[in-house]
Amino acid sequence: MVFFAEESPRFAKQFLYCVTLMFQFRLDFSAPRRLFRNRNFAKFTAGNSVSVVGLWVQRVAVGWLTWDLTHSAAWLGAVGMAEFLPAIIVAPIAGVLADRFDRRRIAVVGQILATGQAVTLAALAITGHVTPLLIFGLQLFSGFVQPLMQTARLVLVPNLLPKEDLGSGIAITSLTFNLARIVGPALAGVLITTIGVGFAFALNALTYLGVIAALLSLSLPPHKPAQRAHRSIIGGVWAEMSEGVRYTFTHPTLRWVMPMVALSSTLIWPLSDLLAGIADQEFGRAAAGLAILTSAQGVGAIIGGLFLAQHGNKNIEGVFIGAMAFNGLFIAAFAVTKLFWLAVPLLTISGIFGVMVGVGSQTVTQTAADDRMRGRTLSVWYAITRFGPAIGALGLGAASQALGFTGPIFAAGFVTASVALLFIIRRRQTVASNEGAGTK
Repeated sequence: MVFFAEESPRFAKQFLYCVTLMFQFRLDFSAPRRLFRNRNFAKFTAGNSVSVVGLWVQRVAVGWLTWDLTHSAAWLGAVGMAEFLPAIIVAPIAGVLADRFDRRRIAVVGQILATGQAVTLAALAITGHVTPLLIFGLQLFSGFVQPLMQTARLVLVPNLLPKEDLGSGIAITSLTFNLARIVGPALAGVLITTIGVGFAFALNALTYLGVIAALLSLSLPPHKPAQRAHRSIIGGVWAEMSEGVRYTFTHPTLRWVMPMVALSSTLIWPLSDLLAGIADQEFGRAAAGLAILTSAQGVGAIIGGLFLAQHGNKNIEGVFIGAMAFNGLFIAAFAVTKLFWLAVPLLTISGIFGVMVGVGSQTVTQTAADDRMRGRTLSVWYAITRFGPAIGALGLGAASQALGFTGPIFAAGFVTASVALLFIIRRRQTVASNEGAGTK
């Protein structure tokens, strides 16, 4: 207690940094206008925007269809895990491929495979042959495909913009993703309740065509592959994967960013996979409640994305860790409320800080990594942000099946906030100690 009393002025200053910045927030579209004058970035964003609407339609549809077939939180967690788990294996390989080969071609191939997965889901659901096990298998397939296209797309962004605009560009990309969190669930709700869940998957398959067209239309310089130290393909891939992991976890900044991302992605991000059960079991709102809760997260994420688009790269590490603490606190509050219309704004505020965690950590990774290592470093970040939710969805789903949703989700939020606060304290202690040593 004495320790926290002595340190409270220090960590409070860092902890409240995010709040101070939010009060300074004002709408200023000069940075987005400048970025959209870049034809490559404008094309990429337009195609990506169409695709992510379809992605959110499918995510809501998968969650609802799984819940409708099983009424099991454990099944929700298992299906969520299936989509994310393969990333721990595939993402590091995708990072090597993104450094070696043409990133646009990799992304296009991934989009084509994802289209096939959506078409298969649509056919099974429309014909009435879908089962929980088939959903699990198709989401597992998606888990192998997503790292190929997403890693390549992440690494493409620095090729579209100058470095000083990178933070704003990442924030705008995130903003389009989170705008889709409003449009997508609302559209999914309409499709599910009117013409059937299978047509939600069919719509997603169509939207992939938009991003494929955008990727093919980009005017990019010839890809310069990373130097290969090994002649054999398998030996070379393994060596380059190992080099990327070593580089990431020995980097002075990334070595602490990655564990914090792992914690947040494991304990907080899986909440989205459980919202179908929470909407129905906790609030009695069925598919309409799921759409509202998912959209509430999206509204918050849009606010956070607008802020980060204007904020750029300034003190992005402080924004990231402070937002992580706030996100945990608001998730804990969401877990214990039993009033639906109180839960909605709590989830919205959580969405603000949640996008600051995701975009902030990606911006730190993009700007801190050397260009020759960027694909592999981002693949580590991507693997963590996929593997964490996979394990978290399975664990939180199983715990919620046994104990109900309230306790496990409250614990996840509380632990996340506590670890972030303790890290802020220790980091400020280290900085103060180093400054003191330098003055001797």
